Amino acid sequence: MPLIIDTQLPAARTLMEEGLVIKPHGHHSDRCLRIALVNLMPVKPDTELDFMRLMAQSAYPIELLLVNTASHSCRHTPAEHMARFYRTFHETIQSGPIHGVIITGAPLEFVKFENVDYWHEITGIFSYLRQHRTPTLYICWAAFAGLYFHHGIPMEILPTKISGVYHHRILSATDPLMHGIDDGFTIPHSRFASWNRRHLTADPQLRIIAESTDAGIYMAAHETYPEYYITGHGEYAPLTLDSEYRRDLFKGMQPSIPRNYYPDDNPGNPPVDTWHLTATRIMHNWIDTLAVNKH
Repeated sequence: MPLIIDTQLPAARTLMEEGLVIKPHGHHSDRCLRIALVNLMPVKPDTELDFMRLMAQSAYPIELLLVNTASHSCRHTPAEHMARFYRTFHETIQSGPIHGVIITGAPLEFVKFENVDYWHEITGIFSYLRQHRTPTLYICWAAFAGLYFHHGIPMEILPTKISGVYHHRILSATDPLMHGIDDGFTIPHSRFASWNRRHLTADPQLRIIAESTDAGIYMAAHETYPEYYITGHGEYAPLTLDSEYRRDLFKGMQPSIPRNYYPDDNPGNPPVDTWHLTATRIMHNWIDTLAVNKH
């Protein structure tokens, strides 16, 4: 099915060159699902493309709406791009029904939540989504922020960065997002933060769905509300971890080589994408739940 986006987006041209079906806004059918992407990442076009690739070719037409925060001025994406393609959350919900929301990560692990300049605005979005029972994927920093806001679970800073592609075991095989996913699946992680597992297991409202021995919890869900909290980055392009590693090398940060990423752990070898089929299946499983919820 087509992905419905502004066809002037740089990502639209890339996806069409890759042979994916792209339609302009206004191309609707009764089966169309409207998903809002609250994009908190600094370089927004890269994140747009990553998530669009996961959503493309689902069983349903998807209209993707790009959302920014009104209380934060983005310095790493051109103002023209923001003005042309993004709307605030308030403007977005006024435009029609929203069937699902994805809130991305952000490089804010070392900032106290309450000191984030858009904290009041983003937590207002969190509250709205829970109040309206809107299915939501909280990704990386958003997952930590969401569980802190909703459940008081603190984000813990790690002494070294988790970076690499990690194997995961499934703890809740009946969860709809795990449909068709093999135990031992791989997903990239890139973060300095984690949760104390005991905090999640002590909360009867939360359920751990999948975790990694080396990277910790990957996915948790709320038992009552349609909320998923995801620490990994299944959306990452094959060279994203490589770019981050070389960026940190250039900064003199002496980063560790991303684990299980380069063949023979040699950064001179091009990485092999072992996760996108799984990440796409997880996204499409979530989209399937949106369609059921819609009807």
